[in-house]
Order: sequence, then C-alpha cells, then structure tokens
Amino acid sequence: MLLRNLALSLVLLSATTVMAAAQTAAVGFGQGDFDRSAPVEVAADSLEVDQATGRATLTGNVVIAQGDLRLSADIVTVDYSTGGGDRQIERLNASGNVLIVAGEDAAEGQDAVYTLASSDILLTGDVVVTQAGSVLAGDRLSINLASGAGTVTGRVRTTLQP
Repeated sequence: MLLRNLALSLVLLSATTVMAAAQTAAVGFGQGDFDRSAPVEVAADSLEVDQATGRATLTGNVVIAQGDLRLSADIVTVDYSTGGGDRQIERLNASGNVLIVAGEDAAEGQDAVYTLASSDILLTGDVVVTQAGSVLAGDRLSINLASGAGTVTGRVRTTLQP
C-alpha cells in the first residue's frame, strides 16, 4: 500500500512538473542586434498631444517603425520622460490589434508595452508568435529586442513537427 501511494505521488508530481513547464516557452525574436538609437518613425490617422502630462495619443492605423522593428495598433499612447532638459520617448503603450514585426518574426496580441530604454516589449491578450512557418500561442510574450530573447507564458500552445 505504501509503495502504491509513493508511486501515485511520484506520478502526480511529475505530471504537475510537466504541466508547469508547458506553461512557459522560450523563443528567439528578431535578430538580437536591434539598434535602439535608430529614429522612431510614426504614422497615424490622428494625433493628440497633452503638454501638461507629456503624453501623445495616436489613433487609427497607427504604424511605428524603428530600424527593422514595426509596431502597428489601433491606438498608441506615447509617454515621454525629461532627461537633461530634453523630452525623450520613454514608453509606447499599444492597444487593439497589436502586431509587432522584427525581421522575419511576427507577434500579435491585444495590448503591448514597449519600454525603449531597456528594449523590452510585453505583449498580452491571445498572443500568437509566427517564426519560420512555426506558430506558438500563449497569454503573454515578453521580448528583449537587444538580446532577441523572448518568453511565452500562460497556456502555451503549439504544434510540434516530428
């Protein structure tokens, strides 16, 4: 009886470990040679600027490009920081039909936050990553553009080819 309970415990422990591991997947994204000093080009149907808060809101067919990185969304708010007396883009907050393309890699979701200083992007909401014909889906994608490292978390789904 003790041996049977021990065996059952080991099976349950290993199943729990496999399920936890299946909820996270490491991915490469982009080439890892991203130039965060490249100029940021912006196109949108409309722009509203609030000088008091240091925030700009872009709406309608928003496309933002920096080097080989492209971000498109329905709405993007741009947060600025004041460094040395100059305003610089600190963060881009994208929402609605977000698409991020870096080189041959693409990811889509509902919301994204791109922190320019660290080159980090957090994409959330039914995330789908497409790379070289492979598709990986999950709840969140965290990317560091400088290293090209990414992690998909939360109910990760993919099809593995033998």
